Amino acid sequence: MELKLDHVTHTYQPGSPFQATAIRDISLTVGDGDFTALIGPTGSGKSTLAQHLNGLLKPTEGTVTLDGEDIHQKGFDRRRVRQQVGLVFQYPETQLFEETVKKDIAFGPRNLGLSEDEIAERVRTAMEQVGLDFENEGDKSPFELSGGKMRRCAIAGVIAMRPKVLVLDEPTAGLDPEAREDLMEMVADLHRKGTAIVMVTHSMDDAAKYCSRTVVLEKGRVVMDGAPREVFSRAEELTRMGLDVPQVLRLGMLLREKGIPFPEDAIREEEAEKALLELFGNRSGPGLQDRKGGRGHA
Repeated sequence: MELKLDHVTHTYQPGSPFQATAIRDISLTVGDGDFTALIGPTGSGKSTLAQHLNGLLKPTEGTVTLDGEDIHQKGFDRRRVRQQVGLVFQYPETQLFEETVKKDIAFGPRNLGLSEDEIAERVRTAMEQVGLDFENEGDKSPFELSGGKMRRCAIAGVIAMRPKVLVLDEPTAGLDPEAREDLMEMVADLHRKGTAIVMVTHSMDDAAKYCSRTVVLEKGRVVMDGAPREVFSRAEELTRMGLDVPQVLRLGMLLREKGIPFPEDAIREEEAEKALLELFGNRSGPGLQDRKGGRGHA
């Protein structure tokens, strides 16, 4: 499967006094096996771009194609792109509405006209994939769940449609560190099982740890596109845009300033752990995870 944006521009309220162009001349391809992070300053167009990937927004200029077909051309079945490209908004738990978890997750598959047996199988599988217990939590109201589990329930409703691409807009926003890590491991597992992921995120650590590609937007344009290690090597440019860098990279900068030869290309926790052990040996005392006092703190 190939999802492609070709020179896409989107302008809100064109021709009005409130006209505003959110993204400009963006070309981007998402294929099988991709795990792409979309990062950029607030207002750079990340969410607008994400909403073009499943046809929720129509380009003012340019085209969006799925396997070579323009998804906005006359006669194209828009349900096809919604089935193959699932979009999870920021704070998706606010869109839960059914009286039980199982019914909420079943809503999308039921609209596909599937049999009740197929719907039940999809609901059970989706719950397993997001770490919800079908037997113990399926008949609960989704509003009885914790915040993290409510979000998992909302994501399960999209997963139950069995999309080939899952687009996530700030999936960990507002979650505590433990719930954030659990959710990201769940997303990583979906990717390992074959779902392509596109993730809008402000977490440079998540982009470095989980993603194979990082796309940076600024003022509605793609200004960087490459492997995380390549993108984060341009730390000064990212900082100038108002973006952060992974904590491991920041730690390395501080150590090198003190004359400690920490590798310049280390961006992930396991790389920092290995480098520190090589530099200082396996001395007694707290490990890297304990010293951080939680995820994302060097």
